[in-house]
Amino acid sequence: MRLFDLINNRLPDTLHLVGAEDRVLLRQEGVYLMTTGLLSNLPCPVYCLAHDAAVRGIPISEPFTALSDSQWLDLVLQAKQQF
Repeated sequence: MRLFDLINNRLPDTLHLVGAEDRVLLRQEGVYLMTTGLLSNLPCPVYCLAHDAAVRGIPISEPFTALSDSQWLDLVLQAKQQF
């Protein structure tokens, strides 16, 4: 599993590499991408760091999954590669 870590509110050039076995994580300013609709057709799960969304007043709903800090750490440790 590869982890695509999005920390900016713009899509990275590497996002076209995402496959069904990968994971996308939104954190910091990347949580604003939940409000754009740009991530709705990804073939993999998309996670969001709950604290970052809460600080910015952004609700987390389907298709996004909220992660606590400890869940985020587990996800990072499971990844074979991080972008």
